[in-house]
Amino acid sequence: MQAIIKIECKDPEIIMKSLLPDIKEKKDLKINLKTDKGNLVIEIESKKISYLKAVINSYLSLVRALKELEE
Repeated sequence: MQAIIKIECKDPEIIMKSLLPDIKEKKDLKINLKTDKGNLVIEIESKKISYLKAVINSYLSLVRALKELEE
């Protein structure tokens, strides 16, 4: 299963750099961060739906907090 999340940001590079230290690859989970035309793109791939849901929720919370600091 895979999820791709695009989030519009003023400075997606800074948010991406803030999130990079938290990425840990596991055998059932892969996370990729990149930027694209003012957007932060989070690609999550997991063999388990529960992992996918947990990671989506975690990253959305972290990005929301970082965007608030950005403003």
